[in-house]
Amino acid sequence: MTKKPAKPSSPRLPGSDPVEEVRMTIGEHLDELRAVLIRSLLALVLAVLVCAWPAKYVLALTVKPLMIALRDHGQPPSLLATSPTEPLVWYIKIVLFLSLVVAAPYIIRQFWSFVAKGLYPDEKQWAYKLVPISVGLFLTGVIFMYTFVLVLTLSFLIGFSTWLPMPSTQPNAVQRWLGVGEDVSVPDAGHTPPPVLLPLFAEDPEQPPKGGAWFNEAEQKIKVVGENHTYSVAVARDDIHGVVTNHFKIGDYLTFVLVLAVAFGLAFQVPLVVLFLARTRIVPRETMISYRKVVILVIVIIAGMIAPPDLLSHLLLSGPMYLLFELGLLLARPKPGESTERGRS
Repeated sequence: MTKKPAKPSSPRLPGSDPVEEVRMTIGEHLDELRAVLIRSLLALVLAVLVCAWPAKYVLALTVKPLMIALRDHGQPPSLLATSPTEPLVWYIKIVLFLSLVVAAPYIIRQFWSFVAKGLYPDEKQWAYKLVPISVGLFLTGVIFMYTFVLVLTLSFLIGFSTWLPMPSTQPNAVQRWLGVGEDVSVPDAGHTPPPVLLPLFAEDPEQPPKGGAWFNEAEQKIKVVGENHTYSVAVARDDIHGVVTNHFKIGDYLTFVLVLAVAFGLAFQVPLVVLFLARTRIVPRETMISYRKVVILVIVIIAGMIAPPDLLSHLLLSGPMYLLFELGLLLARPKPGESTERGRS
């Protein structure tokens, strides 16, 4: 039986290789890379100058879900700093992060101009198609995290801490006999002083008099007008006051949000990963369908590795990852008339 000769591949003619036409020496590559780095660094410095002021609004937007969750569970809506430099250091980090996001399109374009010279036209076409989709999926994951996951996760975690009951501070008989603790005497009903009455406001009055005091229900604060300033103290709801009071460090909270953002941004790349594996036949689409249960297990393990260590965040990450996996299978479905055996030869 004669073997059908393979169709010879058409060799590239001299001068037709686009990579050969732009071949440079190592020194020329280093010079161009240095120019790219300098332009990118200058763009980042300019972005820092632009973002130094609006970064405070980004910080306010980032902590807003926490403030809402704390207020809803009767906790003081504020963050904690344990060192004098902590707020400044984290504000600088936010400025740098925001500047990197703003300058990213220009920086990516600079590095692309350096890398693209070594790619063939078909490789450039793949990059033109996949990079915008990848960026869009990453941003979609971050928006999904901020809109749904962050609020639900914070509400669950803070609600759990307030669910833990506060024990009675009255000593029992053994403790009184040991001399530990002291009974709090309750005045007779006839000698009970009347409670102090404060007016309740949803918003602060426009021109309160000096010495005036009121309770702001929206902010859960008691406020008093002094000689030159208004003073306030945050209070917590007594009916849901648990043994744990939540005071989050600003660094811990921002790290928590950043981990969630990166985790969901990467998790939303699943459709592209599935599409790449199926199209290149590294893992055929039929194999991924057959081993769907194994894929689910892998998704659960990956979600446990990149998500914060709480059950709700894990579920809110692994669920969308599985749905995105199914979306990737749908996108990798062969087109009508396309052979499913492509790439096996």
